[in-house]
Amino acid sequence: MQAPSLSALTDLIDRAERADPALDAALAALAPSVGGNIAQLRTALVPLARAQAALVQANIDIDLVADELRRYQKYAMPGKPSLQIVQLRKQQASVKQAALLARQAFAQATHAFLRESGLTAPARRTPTDFTTLWLGKVIAQVAAG
Repeated sequence: MQAPSLSALTDLIDRAERADPALDAALAALAPSVGGNIAQLRTALVPLARAQAALVQANIDIDLVADELRRYQKYAMPGKPSLQIVQLRKQQASVKQAALLARQAFAQATHAFLRESGLTAPARRTPTDFTTLWLGKVIAQVAAG
């Protein structure tokens, strides 16, 4: 499951906040069960997209810190770690904690979105996977049309 990019999510948030007709058409096509109540779906979409963007940013931060830590540890002398490696390990721990909080916030936003929007996740799919794929479909539909 590939999460949408950060720029695509910020574009989606911007379109939802200004009530873009292309977004409304995509939402109507992808959520016919809502029955024309697109404004409610659009307002429920904004917190979900913000939480997804925070999660994507947290994963990017984890990768950046891990790469930098690997680079410095590769040539580190055996024994006591340098101050820079210790600071990078602390930064890695704080970034991982932020990612856990972002993941929890995304799960809460997912449940709130499903409750407010009237959409239901399929029985064999987790709600977070469903909403991630659904956001990807909305972004693709808006970009195509």
